[in-house]
Amino acid sequence: MPQYDGLLMRDTTDDTGVVPSPGYPFHSPDVICHAQVADPQAFFTSNYNSDPNQPAQLGSQFNYIYVRAKNLSSTAKSNWYIHVYRSSSSLFMTPSIWKNNPLSTQSGDTYVTLGTLQPGKIGVGNTNFLLSGLASDLFCLVGVASATQTPSIPASFGSFSDYIVWVRSNQNVCGTNVTMLRDYPNQQWDRLDNLSNPSGDQKLITFEVEAKGPLPANTSYGIRCAPLGIDARTTVGQNTKLPASGYVPGNFIGNVETWGSLAAGGKWPAGATLVTKVYVAVSSTDAAAMFAEPWDKFPANFHETLGMNVETGRLVLLGTTGTSFVT
Repeated sequence: MPQYDGLLMRDTTDDTGVVPSPGYPFHSPDVICHAQVADPQAFFTSNYNSDPNQPAQLGSQFNYIYVRAKNLSSTAKSNWYIHVYRSSSSLFMTPSIWKNNPLSTQSGDTYVTLGTLQPGKIGVGNTNFLLSGLASDLFCLVGVASATQTPSIPASFGSFSDYIVWVRSNQNVCGTNVTMLRDYPNQQWDRLDNLSNPSGDQKLITFEVEAKGPLPANTSYGIRCAPLGIDARTTVGQNTKLPASGYVPGNFIGNVETWGSLAAGGKWPAGATLVTKVYVAVSSTDAAAMFAEPWDKFPANFHETLGMNVETGRLVLLGTTGTSFVT
């Protein structure tokens, strides 16, 4: 295989010919739509020879987009930037349009960075991009890796040939068409809350999402965090509190998404709130156990659901986040 003085960003092979393949026998794109994972570096380097893409959720503004690259040069590469842009399939040849549609990270950056990559090694972006299924119907993605924070992207191409040569000779560019779309109910409201575990050991935590105020009876709401195996939902009228529990991995840094959905044409009523509380499980001898919530605050036999002993285990409130709707 030829060696390139840069990073390899692989293209998908599209049967329509919209995204030309570089001609090498690769099997997966390097711009990846996937549910949040606890350790992206380990996860996406271990499956480099497979396609880990998952459907984008049309009803959510928080689809996770990960990027990875492989160093094909004979020297180490450091401090490279990767940008991702959304496009329609007919706009790949018009960079002047799609380069104005960058994806952003949760912190608002339009790029992610790679650490130092030794020859032959695979690197994953230091964080992920977020792709909204609500803000746009553009689900084709273009990834560009560059040694500078501002990539050099042509304004246009004079011919199909010029475009093909640029894509096939520039191993720092890739494209993927997110053709797998999951038609989830429209989540008119959702919120990302940061979650981190400073301990090297996994910890059992439980969430409680509570709906308050004049929410219509058909309002649905839920909470999800893929690394914790949490994807719970309910409907106002059936419940007012939604519990969900899971083990947060050691040293985990990520997000939890709380969402709400009204019936078509509905409006969020003033005075309604959706509040998310998170509790951490500790032993009765832990220093924080003195701040534990009484077990009778939770549903009957809730400790059994968590696999906890009421004599030796406690739940301590870690934090609360909420959203209030106003006119």
